[in-house]
Amino acid sequence: MFPLKAPMWAIVSGMVVVLILGAVMYATLEKEVIIRDEDKEAVVSTFASTVEELLEKQNITLEPEDVVSPGLDASLTDDMEIIIKRAFPVKIAVDGKEVTVKTQPDTVASILAKAQITLGEKDKIQPAIDEFISAATEIAIIRVSERVTTEIKSIPFETVSRKDYNLPLGEKKVIQEGEEGQEEVTTIEILEDGEVVSTTTESKVIKAPKPRIVLTGTVQVASRGGVEFSYTEKKRMMATAYTHTGNRTATGTIPRVGVVAVDPKVIPLGTRLYIDGYGFARAEDTGRAIKGDKIDLFLDTEEETKRFGRRWVTVYILK
Repeated sequence: MFPLKAPMWAIVSGMVVVLILGAVMYATLEKEVIIRDEDKEAVVSTFASTVEELLEKQNITLEPEDVVSPGLDASLTDDMEIIIKRAFPVKIAVDGKEVTVKTQPDTVASILAKAQITLGEKDKIQPAIDEFISAATEIAIIRVSERVTTEIKSIPFETVSRKDYNLPLGEKKVIQEGEEGQEEVTTIEILEDGEVVSTTTESKVIKAPKPRIVLTGTVQVASRGGVEFSYTEKKRMMATAYTHTGNRTATGTIPRVGVVAVDPKVIPLGTRLYIDGYGFARAEDTGRAIKGDKIDLFLDTEEETKRFGRRWVTVYILK
């Protein structure tokens, strides 16, 4: 028994239906989308179902930091707009090398974190760490470090010379030996990328030096009329003479031969003296006109003072 053959019109009708259904499905599956890639724009007809599938078919490659909106797994719809924001390069000069990272607009701090670069407390950076970067640029980092060194240095002692009015002239006597001191010297160097840019030094005395003390004799011996006397200094002075006034001396004593008036700033009152042409004396008086290297000698009479007049004399300051 043989099957019945379908009428021709039925076959044709079936084919028309298939074509219509295919056209409807085609129209339903095909989508027209807009792709904006930076400054480029393209209108694309596609059967892709997701953004990722569309970009693959369009041979559009993405870098890890590129951003696509909507996301790669978003389903495509007709008239959808896809925007690609490309990451831009940022060059970082650090530690003698250059590191390049790609990024979306972000702060300097975040970009450094992406590059796995950490800053030291004193490091310098340009632009500033909180500045916002929105285009390709360069970041410069200067590594700043501090180098501290400490050493102990000796402090030399001084020699102190003192006059001794009991030692003969020229004789010396050490009464204290000197000792060196010590100081701690700290040097602080600031380095930028390994180069010293500034140096400061601080010192602290940890042991003070002890001076060497030397006594120097000043006593000399002179002889007048067979009488020797020791003196520590001699001066050349302008001498005058005065006699009784009825007043006591500046030290309260009664004027007498052997009393002289002096300037206490030059010869202290009470000092024992020997004066050539006058003899032994003591400084007990002062006078308004007796200033500097002047001396006034007491004589018993007015007549003697006139004969004495004014003359240069050698005055010995006795031990």
